[in-house]
Amino acid sequence: MRKADGKASGRPTLGAPARSLSDHDCAVIVAEACSSPADAGVPVTHWSGRLLGAHLRANDWDISDSMVQRILRDADLRPHRQTMWLTCHDDEFREKRDDVLNLYYDTPRDEHVICVDEKTGMQALERRFADIPMKPGQPVRREFEYIRHGTLALMGAFDVRAGKLFGFTSEDHNALTFIDLLNVVDTCYPEGCGHIICDNLSAHDTEDVLDWFDEHPRWTRHFTPKHASWLSQIEGAFSILAKHVLARGSFASLDELRRKIYDYLLWFNQTEHVFKWTYRPKSWASKQGRTFAARH
Repeated sequence: MRKADGKASGRPTLGAPARSLSDHDCAVIVAEACSSPADAGVPVTHWSGRLLGAHLRANDWDISDSMVQRILRDADLRPHRQTMWLTCHDDEFREKRDDVLNLYYDTPRDEHVICVDEKTGMQALERRFADIPMKPGQPVRREFEYIRHGTLALMGAFDVRAGKLFGFTSEDHNALTFIDLLNVVDTCYPEGCGHIICDNLSAHDTEDVLDWFDEHPRWTRHFTPKHASWLSQIEGAFSILAKHVLARGSFASLDELRRKIYDYLLWFNQTEHVFKWTYRPKSWASKQGRTFAARH
């Protein structure tokens, strides 16, 4: 990157401080960092300070890796990091979202609000050696190797009003086991009307499931938007279960995993775990917008 007449462009020598660069040169480097390496003929997915420095030097810049790093830092650029996001393809996103949120905020107190879902892939992993307990200045140490004993699914239901998590474990999770879960919910709440919130898994929308709801008219089914299962409060309960039981558990068999899950559910439900749900869309900011959402 020298001038067309072959004269030096006034760029600093290796190791010179970043402040010796002109604003224009810094802007050029920042623009290069924000471009795809593939566009520059470098077959990697993202820049690093070292790779970008090598690329610049290959194009006649006298600049060190540390100087490149300082420029990136000053521009608040971190090429090694990424943030994931997901495009929603649900044309009914707002309607489904508002429907679920209205259940949380506006359902009459004598009606049940139950979130249902499957927590799949719960592995019965047995550690080859016992953990070494923590001590001051040192966390728990865990042996890396483990033995696999299979997986279970928790067919779960979460009572939003009571903050209770219940259900059963299963080695499969299909429409029939989902209907078994619906029967558990129906048995646990023999009186009154209620609402069942679920995600868009295909097993939740089969002919058999539709027949079940036709045969149990006191229950109304509600879907979260696609890729927005976080609107179902059972996801929070599942997250707590994973942290308290699964993440550090060691299970010698599927039966032991099943027993520890049931023990946890009994313990968990001895106290109330009602979530303080506060999420409201920006469109609900005004009373007029909130009323409109409630009507729809």
